[in-house]
Amino acid sequence: MFWVANFCLVALLVAAAFVLLRRRRLQDNVIAELSDLIGRIREGEAPIEQLDSDASQWGGVVDHIRELLQELRRKDRQLAELNAETSQRVAHRTDALQRRIGTLERQSASDPLTGMYNRRMLDETLPRLIEASKQGKSPLALLMIDLNNFKTLNDTFGHAAGDQTLRDIGGIIRSTIRDADMAFRYGGDEFVIVLPACPRQAAVRVSLRLQSLTQSLAAGLKLPSDRPLGLSIGICMMDELLDPTAEIMLRCADELLYEMKKERKTKARQLEKIAH
Repeated sequence: MFWVANFCLVALLVAAAFVLLRRRRLQDNVIAELSDLIGRIREGEAPIEQLDSDASQWGGVVDHIRELLQELRRKDRQLAELNAETSQRVAHRTDALQRRIGTLERQSASDPLTGMYNRRMLDETLPRLIEASKQGKSPLALLMIDLNNFKTLNDTFGHAAGDQTLRDIGGIIRSTIRDADMAFRYGGDEFVIVLPACPRQAAVRVSLRLQSLTQSLAAGLKLPSDRPLGLSIGICMMDELLDPTAEIMLRCADELLYEMKKERKTKARQLEKIAH
């Protein structure tokens, strides 16, 4: 009798253990399925509403999971909107910064009065133009220009008139040269023009054109007849130098310029003696 009772108890324990094990396996399967569904919902591969269709097997935990997933969806949308807004602001600021940098670069390379390139830009550019002309075996002309009797203009009409005249000369130069040419304010009332791929005859024509236009400008200024406003221009050709460099070309054009100024003054004195 005792043996039969023990046998029945063992059988009940085995049956209970089997039931518990089966439930555990079912729970594991349910948890695995729920985890898989949550993952697909998070990736956008399944709608949140699918939780409702299987709610009977998930139990009361479904409501909490749904709320959490909906909150995550809201956070994801807010984060995406924030990222888009941030990217747009960064793009606008980057564009504004690039425009500002471009403006500063142009300002640093330009003479504020005439809008022409400045001396610093000449020092940076001329060596490159010379080297390019050497490699291309093409002529390069450099014109050194001085505005005659500019001091008389300032003394007679004031510095405002002098500044306006420099602007006008700058405009005359820019309207005369080609797109490939470069014009610089060298300092005070001096200018430099660099003419790539330009033989001497063409450089002389540019020089004569500038002098003619400046004489037309000076006609309306009514300076003393013995001190007319005009241009003295020294022309230096790269191919006429043994070892052309930026420094040598500038010095060569400067020397030719002052030879022209000296000759002009000599002729003026001779005319004055004749007049007397």
